[in-house]
Amino acid sequence: MAKKSRRSFITSVLACIAFIAAAIWSWDLPVEDVATYLVLLLIFLAVIIGAALVFGALLSWLRRRKK
Repeated sequence: MAKKSRRSFITSVLACIAFIAAAIWSWDLPVEDVATYLVLLLIFLAVIIGAALVFGALLSWLRRRKK
């Protein structure tokens, strides 16, 4: 049996997908626009993760340098 946290995560993902599908269907959103927003979101997320990695490496380097 799956752990409770795993079940709640899967339920949340399915609810999110259902909401997006309902928005596309009910508001007559073009799938192209949704795909464009998804690509922009993923690019923005990659930029944030990259900046976090750079700043984490910089902080690690500064900590090692002071010792």
